[in-house]
Amino acid sequence: MPGYEEVTPCLEWLRPYVRQCGNSPRGNWKMERRRLLDFLLVYIEKGSGQFTVGPNGYDASAGDLFWIPPDTEHSMEGTGGVMVCPYIHFDLIYRYPESHWEFSIPSGVNNLDDYTPMAHPAIPESLFSRIPGRSRLYNHRQIGSLINTVCREAAVAHEAHTMALSGLMMQICTEILRGLNGKNETENERYIAVMEAASSFVQNNLAEELTVRDLAENANLSEAYFRRLFAAQYGLSPGRYIRQLRIARVKDLMTYTDNSLSEISLLCGFADVHSLSKAFKKAEGVSPREYRKFGRNLVFTSGREKAYPG
Repeated sequence: MPGYEEVTPCLEWLRPYVRQCGNSPRGNWKMERRRLLDFLLVYIEKGSGQFTVGPNGYDASAGDLFWIPPDTEHSMEGTGGVMVCPYIHFDLIYRYPESHWEFSIPSGVNNLDDYTPMAHPAIPESLFSRIPGRSRLYNHRQIGSLINTVCREAAVAHEAHTMALSGLMMQICTEILRGLNGKNETENERYIAVMEAASSFVQNNLAEELTVRDLAENANLSEAYFRRLFAAQYGLSPGRYIRQLRIARVKDLMTYTDNSLSEISLLCGFADVHSLSKAFKKAEGVSPREYRKFGRNLVFTSGREKAYPG
């Protein structure tokens, strides 16, 4: 049947809705066993700890993704010093007005009987049934980047940001399902670790001058071969990948800090504010100053303002 694939039936009911998200660094922290009314997605960007999802316990380390369905007992703990673990609370099926509740479920709460009408409805048997627990996926960096984009989009709260968040969640779900299917052992597969190392180097050195030739030499590959392998893994040329990461870092700094545009330009590898503004306008369609005008935030991006009822 044209246009049909295994995931197609999900389109009949999949309507993501982001309720809460955040990506602030944490010191040692602990969430005692609890259950949730919605889904929780956590990406371990930095640090280590221990998670449980249902009856299963996991060591958590950088690159791990945890998918926790509603009404699933779980616990989380960061034990390795500073931990960066961006997270999203969300519904896979948006319902009005049932989806619009505004409170957090704190550590140690397991009885949700009083809040049954707010609970996420059961979802049809689907590919999402394979996700709960920890996943270690070849495309975890793409997923982590999308999760951070959700956090940033929620914090900036530009017009129609709830629609943008729903679209981003569709992309995240797509990448997770692709990651679960894995890759066949190919030439590209053998170089995943090398490309991951190159990506990490770029992310840690955005303030410096970065050339594809230098990245290829660090990987002990020819420039042409490096470009081909990098594009196969990330779907972008190395140069475009660097530009996108720089713009993303600019948006992060404008969203979460009071740094001036001059300071941000230096931190993100731009020669001056003019260069930053020109690249930003080309990528985003608005100037950095226009982007920095926050809208009305409808998604909680840190602790809930309203206490857990009862």
